[in-house]
Amino acid sequence: MNEVHAAIELKITPQRDCGFGKIAERVSRFAQVEACFLMSGGYDLLVFVKGDSLQDVAHFVAADLSTLDGVLSTATHFMLKTYKASGVFAGEDDGRLAVTP
Repeated sequence: MNEVHAAIELKITPQRDCGFGKIAERVSRFAQVEACFLMSGGYDLLVFVKGDSLQDVAHFVAADLSTLDGVLSTATHFMLKTYKASGVFAGEDDGRLAVTP
């Protein structure tokens, strides 16, 4: 099974006495969320998610993220191909032994 990964920009309304923290914590608790960062610039939170399909991620964004109180907008960017991840170029030998059945 190939997982689908996406980066999602969230614009949110900060809340009195807790700023962005309460919404960021709530977003972070979803099982689909791999990472959540407070950002500077044009949006507030950058959320990395994974799902079983494009439709799975799209449904998560539409049904769960965009409906949270305080979320003003979302922008989803699907990751189509990996060239480098965790400091290793795709297809490059990272020094680990290959596992074969």
